Amino acid sequence: MISFDAPWAMALLLVLPLIWVVAFRTRTNLSRKHLLTVAVMRSMALAAIVVALSQPVWHGTTREISVVYALDVSRSVAADFIDDALTWIDTAQREHEPSHSNLVVFAKQPAVVADTLAARGLNVVDGTTEENATDQPVDAIVQSATDIEAALDESLGALSRDRVKRIVLLSDGNETNGAVANVFPRLKSAGARVFALAAKPYGAGDVWVDGIEVPDRLRSDEPTTIAVRLFSPERTPAQVSLASGGRTLARKRTQLNQGINRVNFDTRMPQPGAVSLTAEVRAEGDTVEHNNRLQISAWVGDKVKVLYVEGKRGTSKYLAGALRKEGLDVEVAGAQGVASLQTLLRYDALILSDVPANQFSPEAMLSVESYVRDHGGGLVFAGGENTFGEQGYSESPMENVLPVEFKAQEKRKDIALVIAVDRSYSMKGRKMEYAKEAARAALDLLEEQHQFAVVAFDSQPYVAVPMHQVRSKRKAEAQISRIQASGQTNIYPALGIVYRMLRKADARTKHVILLSDGDTHPADFERLLERMRERNIVVSTVTIGEGGNPTLMQAIAEWGEGRNYLAARAESIPQIFTEETRKVVGINLVEEAILPVVKQRSHALAGVDFADAPPLGGHISVKARDTAEVLLASQQGAALLTRWQYGLGKAVLFASDVKNRWSAQWLEWEDYGKLWAQLVRGVMRQGGSELVRFSLERDGNDAVIELMLLTDEGRFRDGLSPVVRTQRGAQEDSVSLKQVGPGVYRARVDFAATESITVNLRVGGGVDKVTVERAGTRMMFSGFPDEYRSLPPNLDLLQTVAHETGGKLGATTAEIFEVGEDIGQRSRPLWPWLALLALFAYLMDLLLRRLPYAWRRLGS
Repeated sequence: MISFDAPWAMALLLVLPLIWVVAFRTRTNLSRKHLLTVAVMRSMALAAIVVALSQPVWHGTTREISVVYALDVSRSVAADFIDDALTWIDTAQREHEPSHSNLVVFAKQPAVVADTLAARGLNVVDGTTEENATDQPVDAIVQSATDIEAALDESLGALSRDRVKRIVLLSDGNETNGAVANVFPRLKSAGARVFALAAKPYGAGDVWVDGIEVPDRLRSDEPTTIAVRLFSPERTPAQVSLASGGRTLARKRTQLNQGINRVNFDTRMPQPGAVSLTAEVRAEGDTVEHNNRLQISAWVGDKVKVLYVEGKRGTSKYLAGALRKEGLDVEVAGAQGVASLQTLLRYDALILSDVPANQFSPEAMLSVESYVRDHGGGLVFAGGENTFGEQGYSESPMENVLPVEFKAQEKRKDIALVIAVDRSYSMKGRKMEYAKEAARAALDLLEEQHQFAVVAFDSQPYVAVPMHQVRSKRKAEAQISRIQASGQTNIYPALGIVYRMLRKADARTKHVILLSDGDTHPADFERLLERMRERNIVVSTVTIGEGGNPTLMQAIAEWGEGRNYLAARAESIPQIFTEETRKVVGINLVEEAILPVVKQRSHALAGVDFADAPPLGGHISVKARDTAEVLLASQQGAALLTRWQYGLGKAVLFASDVKNRWSAQWLEWEDYGKLWAQLVRGVMRQGGSELVRFSLERDGNDAVIELMLLTDEGRFRDGLSPVVRTQRGAQEDSVSLKQVGPGVYRARVDFAATESITVNLRVGGGVDKVTVERAGTRMMFSGFPDEYRSLPPNLDLLQTVAHETGGKLGATTAEIFEVGEDIGQRSRPLWPWLALLALFAYLMDLLLRRLPYAWRRLGS
């Protein structure tokens, strides 16, 4: 079969008739016979030249085989396998004698070698250091990578084009450079079948560090878990260490199992900024040391900054101290600390603990709402007696933020309330009348099943209203009206009577409201109040005026774990009694031993042993919203710890308190600080880690720098021209990042022969100082090459290569050299022969016109 590559040239044959026209119209001495012979030679020369210009090619078939052996000599292949493979190639050549063969050896790059003898003397270098990579001989094979794509491409070029094509790939299939799928179309187009033979991996028994897993968010001095991934070919004991900046953070002895193992280290990063982390393993029977150590970099942010607002003076030390031990930066302030949004934005999270609603202005509550909803701030709200009911946060902007509603559903059924009223001379007149009105107001809030009593006292106490269930309020009101002022003040005996009265009462809630100016005889009040608390009796105090001894009245309230009120004017006494009685009566205030029950597992509760947790002393009753998560509940099903997403931020409500009243036993619990630190970290404002994502990753021989920017409202920041400063050894460069997507900017820099690279974002191009500070510094180390990961052969890849090209994995030599239905296509260009023919015809033309013999023979 003949084909023409330039058939258009055949059009020149139209010139042939001109030769004949010119030949017979030209005046010449040649005879007609002589002229005819010359014209034939000239026509033959022209025709041969024209056909040659059309590039004719002759096509034939053959069953001869061309074979190329592609031998992997990278670091991941065992040396004895390479020797055995070369011997196998020699044997195959002798037994099957292919008409054409070549040998390609490859690792990071391929090379065609003359024969197996040349392959055995091949110059190879490790290539794992910068010196090896740059100072190697020109013809050296670098073993630090495996590029199967390049090897098959080189083998394809080494095949004979006109024979049946075979490539024998001897490799472990663990490619680290290139992508073998890219060469499949070229192999198929050429009709080259690839027969794969799996290589034996290097370093049998080798243990190596596969990676270091670091949390996305690292903060200075916070407890964190860093996992070291290790590969082991078999079960073996090992020692694993984790270091940072030359300082060992932790060391463990462990038993490695076959395959990938994870060894967790619980540690803290003491300083913020860019840090290096180094993992190292020592195992029995390990055969390769080069892959026992791996170094990465991580960015450590500043400590979590928390604003803590406590409603009860002197009790912030418990939670603040526990959080500081857990690595949080805690600032304690009063309610005025949340006056403005700009103030709140300086903190990662806000804790509000038992703060009365009336201490916050409407503007302050709106600031808290905006901080959470619009700016992603975190809110932890802890309850207490000051936070419940319709007189507290119900239907306020603060309630909007929280995952619960403050709504009382019923009143307590078993309450014993005692009013202890000072009736000394200092109470004479309007004060006494307002005190009696206050007692009647408290009585009016009680229901029939509740128990009520009034003890009036001067120098001696007496029971004005005996302890009974509230049946006839009129009778009790009449008894209250008969109280008259006289004598001196002596509080201690009155509290003694109250104690004896309440310790016998059958009620869950036992409460005392003590009204006096505190000007009394000295006594051991603290011991008496301690005994009352042992009986679950709570004592609140109302101090009349600023004279007397308000310090004692406050101390009695603290010892009695109640509240202290100051009635600067007598008119305020009934209002204070009403407020206190509402708190005692309302269902939102439950005071009894409560064992929390975990309702839903979350990271915030991870590692916290609630089975060992002591009981809480009480809680406020709230209603969880439909979309909220209830993490902890009481045994009766009441929500204790509730969480939800509010806009961009998160809010958590704890229905009990965090101090020495309801959580008194929790303060000694070993998981107290851990629980609260995890809750704060779970809701805290993400700030830079969400609005600015700055990463540095390796992709082959390149370092890929990527920056993603969002506004505070979560919109992409487009149209910027960010610039980073890179440092590779002593070389510093400025690199511009190009926008590749919404809010995403990227650049690539060479990382082929560099041990480490450091990248910093610079101010400019639309990037401000705050963004630069949030981005921080990124570092990357080259580590050991993937060739030192002693993996088993990648049979899936080898099988795919063979299947895609019509070959076979693990074929015998007989199968490899079996021609089957394959046919080689031989092609021979004919233009050289035609050119010779044209030359012959031209020479004959000259001879016919010059030689006398030709004139004699053709002249007649």
